[in-house]
Amino acid sequence: MSALPEHSPPQVRAFICDRDGQFRYASTPPHPDGFGRGLEECLMPSDLPMLRRHWEDMLRTGSGFQLQAEFSARLDESVSRWAIHAAPLRLVDNEDVYLVLLHAGLGTPKFGPDEAVRYRAVLNTAVDAIITIDESGIIVSSNPATTRMFGYTEQELLDQNISMLMPQPWRSEHNGYLARYLQTGRARIIGIGRQINAVRRNGDEFLVHLAISEFNVAGRNYFTGIIRDLSDLERVQKQLLQSERLAAIGQMVTGLAHESRNALQRAQACLDILTLDLEEQPEQLDLARRARTALQDLYRLYEEVRGYASPIHLEFRDCDLSTIWRKEWENLSGIRCDREISLQEQLLQGPPRCEVDIHRMEQVFRNILENSLHACGDSGCVSVSTDSTELDGRAAVLVRFSDDGPGLRGDAVQRLFEPFFTTRQKGTGLGMAIVQRIVQLHGGTIAAGNGPSGGAEISLVLPRLQPSRGDHHLPDPD
Repeated sequence: MSALPEHSPPQVRAFICDRDGQFRYASTPPHPDGFGRGLEECLMPSDLPMLRRHWEDMLRTGSGFQLQAEFSARLDESVSRWAIHAAPLRLVDNEDVYLVLLHAGLGTPKFGPDEAVRYRAVLNTAVDAIITIDESGIIVSSNPATTRMFGYTEQELLDQNISMLMPQPWRSEHNGYLARYLQTGRARIIGIGRQINAVRRNGDEFLVHLAISEFNVAGRNYFTGIIRDLSDLERVQKQLLQSERLAAIGQMVTGLAHESRNALQRAQACLDILTLDLEEQPEQLDLARRARTALQDLYRLYEEVRGYASPIHLEFRDCDLSTIWRKEWENLSGIRCDREISLQEQLLQGPPRCEVDIHRMEQVFRNILENSLHACGDSGCVSVSTDSTELDGRAAVLVRFSDDGPGLRGDAVQRLFEPFFTTRQKGTGLGMAIVQRIVQLHGGTIAAGNGPSGGAEISLVLPRLQPSRGDHHLPDPD
């Protein structure tokens, strides 16, 4: 091995390599018989582990690296110590090639060999999406959090206009905003940050906080945006507000029920005595019985409203959802007595497993199935289908319940989950409102509509995994 003389002129060599480190082009014509086939063949064995580690990091992260190593590109020259810089090259034809630049006599690099890797690691592990665009609004880089947040791969985002991540009308107006800023220098959001709406690949809009900074490289302006998903924050704020409202309702109804209980009991006692005196007067006896039933309905209404407004405690367990609705279908056998109503299942993508509160999910499925049975009449079919899907970027299960009844008419589709709204002659109208509340506490969604056959269809989307396991007392959602 030899070293360059202390005052020798700087030397620079450049190579273009493929993904395997094989030389494709060189800055100077090599000796025809002495040129190594690849970068590894030009280094000493002791430097190979370091080179391979950094090369693999570059392939994985897309960030360049630099190191110092003993290098000899030709078999007929002595080995010397060189500073080696490597970085990916972006070409029009998308061919994966890499620039390897060597220099000697220019001094020792200021950055350590792992500096670029560390910077890229910070970018890759950031929770927030980080996107850089040029002065035309074209995306030039993004981090993995961007993919998780918006659903696009990095390659799908590169060279596209940033407006693709915006809903209308901002999508069509963004280029104008950017052009006006470059002309006037007046910033409305740069260096300030604000809350805006963004749009995922599947079309869902969600609230984000956007902070933008500006920098200049080689006379060109670039903008980096740091995007934080505020969906959870917005959901929690709504949950807290709704929780306060429900707590107030619960407190009021509890007090009302307590004060009314004595009056109801006195009225009930009077009706019981009156019933004994009216045994030989059938018409008056029937009126007394109706009044007693009305009092019982009133007391049950108090209790159901109090139960709706009370906090819900959840204990999540992994289970197969089909075992829950099958159990509730059997429990409703009394309603199906003397009626020809069948249950049909279509389970796609295997068993629909989720982490749920089993007791509360029993309540959900029982309400839905009971409504389906009432819609079917004396004969019919209730269908349950499941499939895999995603909810806010997380794996989820889609469950659809449908019947062959008359379907939801008028404003029933929009109002089905409103408290005290009902399409049945009997009932308080709180069943589906409680169902929606339970599903939302699970982090899921529920929607109502009419299926292809014309009957009612209830669709639930439940995340397969909860953020944490164990006993939870969650705030009430909107």
